[in-house]
Amino acid sequence: MRDIQEPPVKVYLVWSNEHGAWWRPNRCGYTGDLWQAGRYTEKEAAEICRKAAHGWREGSLPPEVMVPAMENDQDTFTADDLRHMEERMAARAARATGEAVAKRQAARQAGVAS
Repeated sequence: MRDIQEPPVKVYLVWSNEHGAWWRPNRCGYTGDLWQAGRYTEKEAAEICRKAAHGWREGSLPPEVMVPAMENDQDTFTADDLRHMEERMAARAARATGEAVAKRQAARQAGVAS
């Protein structure tokens, strides 16, 4: 019989463009400290972002975006990794924001075209 392993669980952080901070654990406030940010399942992070998107005004950034946590990519971190983690996660948040904007524009264009 084969040993079947489940894929590792991915966790996400939620970046608030509205507040310029990460969501804390249990959806309780915001923090500028990456290490105090909450970790959420994909379903939880998507729900947070979906609810926030109801207030997303045309021409503005999405209020919240889900960002894959750094621990999804590796189990251990070097001192250099830790030293630059804030910048790396800020870049991930910026990419997630750009992707959300692009998806919204594509959906609008598809709606206009149909």
